[in-house]
Amino acid sequence: MNEQAWTPNQIALRLSKLSRELDAQTSQIEALDVAAVTARHSYELAFARAFLNPENQGSVDARKQMATLQTADERLAAETAEAVLRAARTRIGTLKTQIETGRSLNALMRAEISLAGGQP
Repeated sequence: MNEQAWTPNQIALRLSKLSRELDAQTSQIEALDVAAVTARHSYELAFARAFLNPENQGSVDARKQMATLQTADERLAAETAEAVLRAARTRIGTLKTQIETGRSLNALMRAEISLAGGQP
């Protein structure tokens, strides 16, 4: 839809939709945050167990590298959960910007109508 062709009603409907999306995203962020923390914790515990595993012998560096290999899946899960959380936070920021833009557009449209002698 061309922004210049928007009516006050269309702007209000768009703002309402964006507000609902923001509410949904904000509700979801807590679960995503918990999932990221849980995944990171699981990875750190798995790494510690693998590092301290008596079967992994050798130098500290060799044990560390073995633990890294043995916990690759847990690390990927933790990093993926953190990426999903960052994306959700970015989406919230985008929604807030879109809402503010819509409000500004709505205020501008009302001002133009008022200046033209119409009813806002």
